[in-house]
Amino acid sequence: MPDFQSQSLGQLLLQRGSVDEPTLRRAEELRRTASQDKLGSILIRLGVLSEQTLLDAQSHLLGITVLQEPHLSQCIGAAAVWHQANHISPALVKRLQFIAFVEPDGGGRIRVAARDPFDSELQEHLQKWIKVVDPGQFYLISTRDLERAQAAIYRPTHALGDSQDLRKLAEDAPIVELVNGLLARATDSRASDVHVEPEEAGFIVRYRIDGRLQGMERYSRDRFDAVVSRIKLVSGLDIAERRLPQDGRFSSRMAGVETDVRVSVIPGVLGESLVLRLLPNTQATRFDLGNIGIEPDHLAMYRQWMAEPDGIVLVTGPTGSGKSTTLYATLVATDTGHERVMTVEDPVEYKIPGVTQFQVHPDIGFTFPAALRSILRHDPDTIMIGEIRDTETARIAVQASLTGHRVFSTLHTNDSITAFLRLADMGVEPFLVGATVRGIVAQRLVRRLCDECAESLPNEAIPAEVAQQLSTLGVASRQWTFRHPIGCPHCSNTGYRGRIAIYELLNATEQLRSAMSRANPTLDSLTAALPSNFRDLRSDGLIKAARGITSLEDVYAVAGLASASAGSVP
Repeated sequence: MPDFQSQSLGQLLLQRGSVDEPTLRRAEELRRTASQDKLGSILIRLGVLSEQTLLDAQSHLLGITVLQEPHLSQCIGAAAVWHQANHISPALVKRLQFIAFVEPDGGGRIRVAARDPFDSELQEHLQKWIKVVDPGQFYLISTRDLERAQAAIYRPTHALGDSQDLRKLAEDAPIVELVNGLLARATDSRASDVHVEPEEAGFIVRYRIDGRLQGMERYSRDRFDAVVSRIKLVSGLDIAERRLPQDGRFSSRMAGVETDVRVSVIPGVLGESLVLRLLPNTQATRFDLGNIGIEPDHLAMYRQWMAEPDGIVLVTGPTGSGKSTTLYATLVATDTGHERVMTVEDPVEYKIPGVTQFQVHPDIGFTFPAALRSILRHDPDTIMIGEIRDTETARIAVQASLTGHRVFSTLHTNDSITAFLRLADMGVEPFLVGATVRGIVAQRLVRRLCDECAESLPNEAIPAEVAQQLSTLGVASRQWTFRHPIGCPHCSNTGYRGRIAIYELLNATEQLRSAMSRANPTLDSLTAALPSNFRDLRSDGLIKAARGITSLEDVYAVAGLASASAGSVP
């Protein structure tokens, strides 16, 4: 692309807030020292821009449409016919980054989809085949779509290289750009995880957004080893090892956001499968107890537990239910200026100012129990244990609370009340469980309705049993603002954007302590001792649905249709 267009592109990106001035100046300086590189490619490699953002800007600037689904799939067959008829080699197509085809239902007109329609060499070749070339014949196309189209046209063979070949491939600019593009798109779409999965004839990339896998992208198989090697290389993993699972970590700037990435690699029959967990470092508003979904009455109860000088507070729920977020919000809310706060985690996901955090290393003997024994000699006021996994950790946590420490931790149980029994099953004496546990939190994540497209539900459409339960909870029908999902481009047509937690807080009352002090406490005896104001997960979800935050369908999917005892909400 000529210089004046690159300059216009930079100005447009600056006006849109896609890049800042220092970054743009740095990219332009790099472009001057590497004249063969385009400004957009440099910005993508720097990790400050996603390819989709770049394509949107280029489309606006040049007046050229971006070729994408479902139109792309309709054109691939026509492209295969045209390339074969004109004897276009795959090497040339790969070098010039284009495909050409006779537009279906387009009056026989030849169209060209290219990464850079203004490339002089591409223009020169096109004039040999097409004679007359004008901007109206072009589409812009993303790298991933172009590679998928090229793979379908030429069906390239795949060969494994040695570690030196893979390292060289991993450092090639197109592979660096492809991997950075994947991560930038994940950041743009607020994905929590990126899944890279091999197939017979290629590999796919999927993003977990708001708890659901979405956005499948297909790539040619000839790029797979290079992509895997690139991710391994930046994660500090062994590129040559393909038989054993590996775990690594790296930090990068993606679409302008500083992000830590945890990488897990597992060998499979078709090749290595990768999962990348994204941990953005811009979490100032996320770790706020008042902003994660705890209702005011529950929040007051939780803060009361935090104010106790000792005791255990447990956060329970399955993997991916937001337990770590609740604990980090708790740490942020702790008075670290006047208290010594220490954590033992595996791994340390986010760094909290004022908190001393330790990463366990079981391979060298620095386990949860070993770390806790060391921490107790460092005069802590508050201890956060990433997870109580075994009997020894549970017993040390109990002893720490008995010796005047405040302990926060997580436990894998389905609800709050069974956490008492889980600790007893792990070998802690039931009466000690009752004496040390201050309260238990159970939680799940529900999806937030998209504010751009969600539509109101009339009160008459609400099931009678839901209306009855809301009345019991003290939420009058005049306060209802139920909504249901529709779908729009803002939420990728899902009807939801973001997530919020629903909570179940169980205060360790005297009745519960008494039930736990019996010889063989049972679930029935603990359930009979539930306080009158206890509100279960489903009830908390119904309150959020009644306020228009989430949908009834999502509450049912996460918390089920049945309900336990429910207390009222002020």
